[in-house]
Amino acid sequence: MFPRILTDLERKRIRTFLKADGHKDVAMRKIASRAKAYLPTIRSDLDLLDQLLKTYQKEATARKA
Repeated sequence: MFPRILTDLERKRIRTFLKADGHKDVAMRKIASRAKAYLPTIRSDLDLLDQLLKTYQKEATARKA
């Protein structure tokens, strides 16, 4: 499992893009294209991880009782 989704450079470029009111250079087009392609999978993975942690916490709580 990777501990991040974006690289530090991607985060920096996105923040700059948001502050600059959206100048679309080549790097931002690539990031946007990847976001459109990968976001459904990322959301699905996050939902799965949330379910895992909820179940894991229930089991841990049940063992303590």
